[in-house]
Amino acid sequence: MTAHRLLRLAGTALAAAWLAACAEDRLEITAAAAPPTGPAAGDVAVARAPDGTGVFLAWVAGDSGSRHVWFSRAGEGGDWSAPVQVTDVADDVGAPHGESSPRLVAGGGNRVALVWSRSVPVAGRRWPASEIRFARSLDGGITWSAPHTLNDDSTGAPGTHTFHGAAWLGGDSLVAAWLDERGGASFPGHHHAADDDGAASATESDARIFVAVSGDFGATWSPNRPVWGAVCPCCRVSLARDPSGTLIAAWRKHFPGSIRDVVTAPLLPLPGEPERVHRDDWEYPGCPHTGPALAVDSAGARHVAWYTGKPGGAGMFYGRVAPGGGATPAATPLVTGAGLQTGHAAIAATGSGALVAFDVDEGGARAIRVARVDAGGAVAGIETIEGSAGGTYPQLVALAEGEALVAWRQGGDAAGIGLARIRWK
Repeated sequence: MTAHRLLRLAGTALAAAWLAACAEDRLEITAAAAPPTGPAAGDVAVARAPDGTGVFLAWVAGDSGSRHVWFSRAGEGGDWSAPVQVTDVADDVGAPHGESSPRLVAGGGNRVALVWSRSVPVAGRRWPASEIRFARSLDGGITWSAPHTLNDDSTGAPGTHTFHGAAWLGGDSLVAAWLDERGGASFPGHHHAADDDGAASATESDARIFVAVSGDFGATWSPNRPVWGAVCPCCRVSLARDPSGTLIAAWRKHFPGSIRDVVTAPLLPLPGEPERVHRDDWEYPGCPHTGPALAVDSAGARHVAWYTGKPGGAGMFYGRVAPGGGATPAATPLVTGAGLQTGHAAIAATGSGALVAFDVDEGGARAIRVARVDAGGAVAGIETIEGSAGGTYPQLVALAEGEALVAWRQGGDAAGIGLARIRWK
């Protein structure tokens, strides 16, 4: 199978200028070729080797009865490898769902890990139960371990374990966290949304965040441990490590009165008290399927991007939490509008702020947009990626200084995976 070149331009550059006058603020976006992904591809994940020697890509492809997790890698200036099938049994992964897509983790020493969710149909349940699955590679993704289940209640009645995050803690340490119905508490008027645009349906209890830790890069795992409750049950949890080695989590908490705001807190080595990133006070009697994106910079500041649907204040926002937590300044709007659809974000910390990718525009249409936020927390400019109309659930990874790679699920006739390279000065 012919490898595809990551940096090949797909036609002319899709470049655009920032609104600032200086040439130093110019952003350049160029399309990049994706590896062959197979039918119905989506749920993309992207990561970079800690030593900068490669970029990793994972995705889900196939129709019901033939669905698998796939993997490919490239040098930062090289070719995509032939795709490798990670799952050894068909449908060992749920139907495409961007909020619960696989999480790809790159460790040192050419090691890669994947965490994903598998659906478990159960008679009498409106939605399937689910399990958290894991596989690892010790040779850069050439070969993979047999997948196994991380939630340790798999021998009982099937339950819900999904909307997960995963991270490398340095050395041989991995962590996975997910939303779990064990110990969830019901809130009056709480409904589970059937789709990404917030259509409410059957009543369901809140979730609790559970965590499992491995000290040998996934060969063995600790028992599952419950951490925080009152979690909006279909909005993903995001994880990022700070410079001290503390693992930070971000998620959407369900406050009394159907208020659903984003919070952050240390998860490991010891859980901390959740703090609101911003007091949106979004009252919504449903679950919007939109968790926050989180990145931590070299100084320990937490960069967060999220959606709120508060009437009169709906939009995608950016906020920065000081190292160690504490008071948060006013949120920075990235896009707002009365007709805005539910949006989904990805974020990467840069040497001078953050880069945010999201999937909605002012008119409510789907498209992949990229915003650069400067060191002061102000938006330096926003661009829409040409050819990304209908795209959803972007994933973002920082490469060398001043460069990043964004991946997303294409929509419409161009269904599949889209990739673009971003450069700025």
